[in-house]
Amino acid sequence: MTQQHPKDTIQADLEALAEVFEAEDREDRRAEAQRRRDGLPEPKRDIRTFDGFADGGVAPRA
Repeated sequence: MTQQHPKDTIQADLEALAEVFEAEDREDRRAEAQRRRDGLPEPKRDIRTFDGFADGGVAPRA
């Protein structure tokens, strides 16, 4: 009888995904360090806010 171990495949998938994320993070850090060495300005960030919250119009409940 063959016993299946779904957790094993999930764990393997998570580990593979973690490796991809780590590789992307390394590449991002490398590009950021190169940008700083080259003396380039910091790129603009795409930060979005919701009307009435981040602009101070509405405060979250405590």
